[in-house]
Amino acid sequence: MALSITDLMAELKTDVGWQATPYPILEADYFTMVKRGIRRLFVDTNRPEAYDESLIIEVENEAEEGSESATKTYFYDMDLNIIEQEYILLVAKIAFFKRVQTDVNDKFSYSTDALKVTNADKPYANLKDTISGLENERRIVYYKMVDYTLGTGV
Repeated sequence: MALSITDLMAELKTDVGWQATPYPILEADYFTMVKRGIRRLFVDTNRPEAYDESLIIEVENEAEEGSESATKTYFYDMDLNIIEQEYILLVAKIAFFKRVQTDVNDKFSYSTDALKVTNADKPYANLKDTISGLENERRIVYYKMVDYTLGTGV
């Protein structure tokens, strides 16, 4: 059974939906984050030869009644277990929050003629904690993939 990239994209959007972003995140951006998560899974589990971008399948769905355009569904044509899927999702979340972080990482304190603003770096600190927590969770999930951590995975 193929991995649904579209389902992972939807889950990612749900998990990060309340996070303010400096500009709108497009479908293509979510797709790229999940695709990089898949690639990172194969790199981190030392299976670089198993990753193949040609295994990404795009399926055109028929347009729904009242809709002008058809939608697309994406799959990675490989069966990945739930732990591997969770790993991909965590890597995609980290990528999302790092993208948001780049917008706020240069804001610290500043002065205007009328006032001085301090602690403008709070959003950066909060994002740093979020990313750090996700990285820790990613490591925990990685060590649950025992076959790869012991070097016996296929």
